[in-house]
Amino acid sequence: MTTNRGLRAAYTLWATIYDPVVSFLRWSRRRSFRLLEIRPEERVLLVGCGTGADFELLPPTVRAVAVDLTPAMLRRARGKIGGRRIHLVEMDASRLGLPDDAFDRTVLHLILAVVPDPVCALREAARVTRPGGRLVVLDKFWNRETPPPLPLRVLNALMGGYVSQITRNFPAILAATSLRLVREVPLAAGSLYMLYLLEKPAESA
Repeated sequence: MTTNRGLRAAYTLWATIYDPVVSFLRWSRRRSFRLLEIRPEERVLLVGCGTGADFELLPPTVRAVAVDLTPAMLRRARGKIGGRRIHLVEMDASRLGLPDDAFDRTVLHLILAVVPDPVCALREAARVTRPGGRLVVLDKFWNRETPPPLPLRVLNALMGGYVSQITRNFPAILAATSLRLVREVPLAAGSLYMLYLLEKPAESA
């Protein structure tokens, strides 16, 4: 079973090799930021920022808050801030200690497949995004109607509690929120990795 305690312990170890492991997604990250269309001086939230792989993609004029559960990941992220206006905070993605409607754009890269409760995490991201604001989700999901093949289920059983789930269904997660799907983009690994552009309705509660 996935727990924050287990994830924090696992990602303390993963922090040392995380960058080369996920480097194949650099192009996908860039595409995600292009979809988000961040404007000058906007407020941006990065949920589960990890080692700061997204920092280089932030326009220098924006104000950003980057949160992660694991101090070891944040220590590595600190070295990638450069001259950007990025505030790092140790925080649980499912319990964001941030005010409602505080951000214009929200980034969720490689986090919904990791957290114990992806619906709660996405709802929290929606809560802190302003009405009319947009969010991007980049992660691995199994969105097909057929069950995952046995090798994938076995791998998920081995990895799920300490690294990442690989059989979660994004449409089901999204359906439990008030967010609107704007665009869906299949990415790497036979569309196992997906990119979603979402919008918080202008009159969302």
